[in-house]
Order: sequence, then structure tokens, then C-alpha cells
Amino acid sequence: MHATLRRRPFSHDDWLYEWKVDGFRCLVDKWGDKVAITSRQGKPFNHSFPEIAEAVAAVPGDFVWDSELAIGDGRGATAFGQLMERLSTTSPRNIPAAVRRHPARIFVFDMLLSGKRDLRQLELTERKAHLRDAFDNTERLVYLTDVECVGELVFEQVKIHDFEGMVAKRKSSIYTRGRSLNWIKIKNPDYSRPAALGFGHTGE
Repeated sequence: MHATLRRRPFSHDDWLYEWKVDGFRCLVDKWGDKVAITSRQGKPFNHSFPEIAEAVAAVPGDFVWDSELAIGDGRGATAFGQLMERLSTTSPRNIPAAVRRHPARIFVFDMLLSGKRDLRQLELTERKAHLRDAFDNTERLVYLTDVECVGELVFEQVKIHDFEGMVAKRKSSIYTRGRSLNWIKIKNPDYSRPAALGFGHTGE
């Protein structure tokens, strides 16, 4: 499920708002003792980010999460550069040092499956409730919190703290394939890593 780009922030009682982390979007699958962390393009991340795979493996149960892989707080050119460095480190000899130098974390924001139960037809708020109960925050796994109703206030904080942007999500939305008008991305025009702003599909 992908967000549609909109230029201006908005507030509405039927929506919730999350800070946009500057990293790599990925799906996290855990079935038994098998963990797969995969990019939007289908690229496997387990090898370059073994500390994330290990942290996911320690979570009880089977599940599929939607998330963002990042370094630190997931903002700024320095953190993204460190993330790119981690991705390009593929030699087994060099990966342990890279993990120590720039440890990664996963910001988890949605849950598609829990055990054998498909959650995608549940409303977003229900899926988030299942997700919040699935694990405790650690240095490697972070539940991405949201704020309801006050999108313009959240966007002010996005700009103050130099995040890439904000994602607005309709609270009643189900999880669907492709781009959706139920998820809206508003980019921070003053973000310190301009390359992240790029271009997207606009809803206005």
C-alpha cells in the first residue's frame, strides 16, 4: 500500500498522522524460525542487516509487518548516508564492524498478518492495535506512533525536527495493493536532504 502525494498538510478527525522516516520501506515476514526482510523492489535485506533479522526472530509468533528500515531517528543526510553504507556492505568479514558502527532499526507501522489471520480487511486502527500488542520497543524494533486529528500541528513538528515529511492515514482504511488516497504523504519542503523529496503522484 503506497501513499499519494499531497502538497499541503490538513487536519481531520477521521485521520491519523505519522512522521515520515527517511529510510527503506520493507516488509518483515516471520514464520517459525524463518525471517525475511524485503524491500519494495524485492531486494533481501537480511544479509546486510543481520541485527534486524535477529531482533525480529526474537519476537513471538508468526506475522507480516510493514515498516521502514533506517539509521538512528531516520532523518537527515548523515543518517541516510550511513544507511546506504550499510546496504553496500556485503562482505561477511566487514558486516559485524558495520553493525557496530552504524546499527540499524526498523520503524514498524502496520500489520498485515498475525499467525494465520489475515488482518488486511480490518480498519487501520484495529491493525495498529494488533501491532502494538505484538512486541515491545527495543533498540532495533520501534513501533511508529501516530497522532490523531491534528495533522497541521504534526506537520509543524515535522519541520521543526527536520523529518522528511508526514504520512496521513484514514483511520477506517483497509490495507490494499498499490497507491491509495487513504494514505497521503506530505513532504517537508525544507528537509535537509533534498534528494529525498523527489517527485511523486499528487492527489491535488
